[in-house]
Amino acid sequence: MIKLVAAVRRRPGMTHSEYAEYVEKVHGGIALADKLTVRKYVQNHVLDGAYGALGDAGYQVTLPRDSVTELYFDDLPSMGLTFADPYAREVVGPDAVNFSDQPSALSLLVEESEAEVPRPGDGRAKVLHFLKAADGIPPEVFRKGLRRAYEEVLADSSGPAQYLRGHQWNTPLPGDGMAAYFGSTSEQPAYDAYSALWFDEADALTGFRAWQQALADHVEKHGALLQSSLSFFLVTREVVIFDDLAAGGMAA
Repeated sequence: MIKLVAAVRRRPGMTHSEYAEYVEKVHGGIALADKLTVRKYVQNHVLDGAYGALGDAGYQVTLPRDSVTELYFDDLPSMGLTFADPYAREVVGPDAVNFSDQPSALSLLVEESEAEVPRPGDGRAKVLHFLKAADGIPPEVFRKGLRRAYEEVLADSSGPAQYLRGHQWNTPLPGDGMAAYFGSTSEQPAYDAYSALWFDEADALTGFRAWQQALADHVEKHGALLQSSLSFFLVTREVVIFDDLAAGGMAA
């Protein structure tokens, strides 16, 4: 199972509310009308977020986002069938001009994995944390160190991990994440990892900030230095357009 991810901001002249309504009801409806080979389609509507680091002008290339799309496929050949289909090329794709600032689209192809948390539950607030390695650190070295840092924070059930109701790690796969399909023409950073973290709504920002600080305290000793000016997080509301995996339909 692979996942195609696109972080999008609204087109000029559109409010966030107008964007959210359109992308869920209209664009989501278009995708639902013909699922092609997409197994699951999730929209994450941004409620809040923070970008970059104070005092570092590098954050200026990290653009605010209004939603993050997650599309699940069985494998690369299956994904290829969707984007070669006339319905995707002539109906779904062209609809993006009605809501997306296409040149700024950020996309990546990932493989996700779940991590156990001390107190799992039905957290309603979903935080997406996009992470960029510091200059000079190879992606594999960064991910290995970051994974160890995550595991250490998760293992402390009395620390920030107590706020987590769910955790998902996403590792980028080779490729440009279908950047041309989403209309991206700008020099968006290539992210080295992102995670999805679920919290109770009342604890979302407090819990994530505690998690973020604990993670920062652990990454240096594992060689997973972050480029804070390009990393960012989004507090979102998850909207599932359809999920054909919910009935145990994970591909073998």
